[in-house]
Amino acid sequence: MRLGFHLPVAKGLVAAAEQAARLGTECLQVFAGNPRSWTQRPLEPGVAAAFARACREHDLTPVTVHAPYLINLASPDPEMWRRSVAGLADQLVRAAALGAKAVVVHPGSRGRMPLDWGLERMAAGVGRALELAAGPVQVWLENTAGGGGHLGGTLSQLALLLERLPESATGACLDTAHALAAGYRLAGRGDFRHFLDRVDQILGLGRVGLWHLNDTLHPRGSRRDEHTHLGKGRLGVDFFRELLADARLTGAAGVMETPKDSPWADRRNLALLRRLERQICNLPQRLTP
Repeated sequence: MRLGFHLPVAKGLVAAAEQAARLGTECLQVFAGNPRSWTQRPLEPGVAAAFARACREHDLTPVTVHAPYLINLASPDPEMWRRSVAGLADQLVRAAALGAKAVVVHPGSRGRMPLDWGLERMAAGVGRALELAAGPVQVWLENTAGGGGHLGGTLSQLALLLERLPESATGACLDTAHALAAGYRLAGRGDFRHFLDRVDQILGLGRVGLWHLNDTLHPRGSRRDEHTHLGKGRLGVDFFRELLADARLTGAAGVMETPKDSPWADRRNLALLRRLERQICNLPQRLTP
């Protein structure tokens, strides 16, 4: 698996790419602006080109942009929906300038509206944003913890959304912590293999462009979205060993969104996965479906 992090851009986009290279990672996720504001500073062309060049030089692929948290493409409020569509279109344009493969976005909340209405609303929003951006960047829908009216808490909901959208322009991003919070069994021996079977049956592994590798302190079915360090939460070390050992994910991309609560946090999380990879390489045979 190609491993990477969501890295901060407080010191600049190019600095994030250089940090990814120093860590020894193979892929990268960033914000292309302020994740908690509708107002986005213009992206300087020279900075965008330098970032794209640095990512190519360090063989960081895929590069993804995470959409701002305010975007809600399933909102029943007309003004919120219009702002969300415009916001996603802007992120797609920014991502294209950065040389990114996709924008990762949460499907959003339908509030008290029926599920089918929310699915249609969200799909219409993504479709409109893709039309406005008119570029090569894809939209990857991220699974959620599924609380309240939030869409994407189940693989089936993601599949229903993707059925409404062009296959060439869309895909899925699966977050391990969100899946546990949504109620999927993942922490026992063999659980991840069964989960991946369901992903293949319901979505198709070819539609999953990215994995978010996160642990969580909250129990299965909690509907709570809060990440913790790998192996320090409810998923545990054995879960990530099983994930890395499954041959179906050879060549897949996994980005960690783990806490940045110490200068060594990223290195420690990456070191755990590298150690597990070395252990797996010494096994007689990798796990196969």
